[in-house]
Order: sequence, then C-alpha cells, then structure tokens
Amino acid sequence: MGKKLLLFLFFLLMNHGLSAQGIRDTIEVSRKFKTILIFPEDIAESIIGSDIGFAVDFPKEIGSRFNPRILKVYYDDLALEKENYTNLTVITRSGNLFDFILQLNTSPKKLTWTIEAEMAVTNIDDRAVSYQGPKAMQGLEPGSNNGSLPKSEESGPFSMQEIEKIPKDSVLQLATSDLYAHDPNEYYRLRSYYMQFDKALIPRYFARKGDVFLWLKGVYYNNDELYIQFRLENKEGVDLDINFIKFFIKSSYRNASAQKIPINKNNGLMLEYKVPKIVKGGSENHFVIVLKKFSLDNKKELLVELDEEGGNRNLSMSIGRDIINNPKRF
Repeated sequence: MGKKLLLFLFFLLMNHGLSAQGIRDTIEVSRKFKTILIFPEDIAESIIGSDIGFAVDFPKEIGSRFNPRILKVYYDDLALEKENYTNLTVITRSGNLFDFILQLNTSPKKLTWTIEAEMAVTNIDDRAVSYQGPKAMQGLEPGSNNGSLPKSEESGPFSMQEIEKIPKDSVLQLATSDLYAHDPNEYYRLRSYYMQFDKALIPRYFARKGDVFLWLKGVYYNNDELYIQFRLENKEGVDLDINFIKFFIKSSYRNASAQKIPINKNNGLMLEYKVPKIVKGGSENHFVIVLKKFSLDNKKELLVELDEEGGNRNLSMSIGRDIINNPKRF
C-alpha cells in the first residue's frame, strides 16, 4: 500500500477507536479560516494532541462576556503538511470533558460549532455530566440583571461594544429559542445586530429632505415580532442633530377619533436598536426597530416621523399595508 493509503486507514482506525470512547465530532481545520467552538460554559483548559501545524487560541482575559466560552482553532499557514489530524480535549469550569478530532481540510464544511453539554464524555470530578450555564442564563427571569453587566435601554446585559465583537456567523448560534424565552430583549438585540448591515430587501423606498434620505431597507418577521430596517443618510455637509424619531399607526378613516396613534413601549415598541441621535455630514447610520406583530388594512399605514433639532430637515415616511403585511420570515 502507498503511504497515503496507510495514513488514511490509520486515521479511520483512530477515529473509530476514539469514537467508541466518546469522540463526538471531527472538526475540520483550515489554514485560511478560523474554526470557532462555542461551549455552554467557560473553558478552564484545552489540550491539543499535536501542535505540529494545529493551533488553538485560548480565551483571553480581556474581551466580551462570550470570550471565556469561545475557542478558536486553525492551522499554521506556514506548515508544509497537506494531510494531518490530531485530538483536542477541552475541560470546562464544571469539570465536563469534551473530546474531538481535528482534521486538516482546505475548505471546512462548517466553521462555527455549538458544543452542547450533552456532548461531554465525562466529568473529571466523577460527577454526572453537568451544565453550569453562562451567568446571564442562570436562574434568569425576563428583564432581570442577575449579576451580569448593567442593563439599560442603551446597553442591555451585553454592552453594544461587546455585541459588536461577536463574529457575525456566531450571532445566530447565540440567539437561541432558550434566550428568547428567558430574555427576549437580548434576543431582539442580537438579531438586530445580525441584520443591521444586510443588503436592502426593498428597492428605492425612501423619504427625502434636500440631501438627507431615510431609506426603508426591509421588513422581517420572527416569532411574534416585526423587525424593520432603516438607513439614514446625510449627504449634506452640516451634521443632522435628531430631536426624535417616532412611529405611528395612521388612519385615513373619516370618523376615526385619533388619526395618528403613537407606537411606544406601552403598546408594541419592543426595541430601538442604534436609533441615532446625530448623523454627521457625509455619513450614514443603519438602525432597526422591533415591533410587536400587527397588520394593517387598506386605510391604515405605519408612519415614521423624524424631527431635526434646531433645523428644518424633518422627514416623514409612510409604509403601507402591502409591505407591512408581507414581511420576510427568518
């Protein structure tokens, strides 16, 4: 047999034997990409079988609150091997032990792995395999802080800066149904972060005053909420200071007692994500609002009003039934 065939057979035997002992997955690793492993709790230690080519970035002390749960695995770009594999063992803070096979692959089929607690092969304290979830999820009640980072309208349990450090392809792994059940506001924020810079779903739908544009990018539906994307563009040289951006249900019924019904936190406004206070000249801002699910009839529309502080560049946008009642699901 040739050398490559012997190596391949040896790998299969090793992989089969290790699988019998509890190895759950073969993790493909590349020179050009970093493979991300997201664990259910903080990582205490990682052990790599062979450091010839394979490298692991252990979580650093400084970083976002997700940092202690994320392991980054890659292959040395200068290494000469074309075929290689080894084992990786990770121990989390509760003593759970996870085993994997790392295999060199030019184009990994999967770059982000969510590691479930049930994948642990043993617990080094001889206890039943356990899961001590992230601090933000332990006994968390909706709207509670529970010792995590300070919560406010602007920052939530995770600061804006921390959310923005999360790799985009990891966000959907974190925005789980469990998070939605325990802390829907944080779920909205993660989803809004993920979609804020997506390409416009709706072509050329905007309100304009001079060279200031408010663009409607898209309307999305998930669970019981509508996510509405906007882009506010200031092509003028003078900064746009914003007094407010408000939302209304506008009615054209003749006998309606209230032609404009405001939407606020008491009647359906779930989250305002990155709604700006200022847009500097020659720049733009992307933002998302999350509203409780609703629909419109032919004589109602969603009205968006922007008021400039100390100026007259006010904008008004009407969004009709056809758009609101036909959002894109995600």
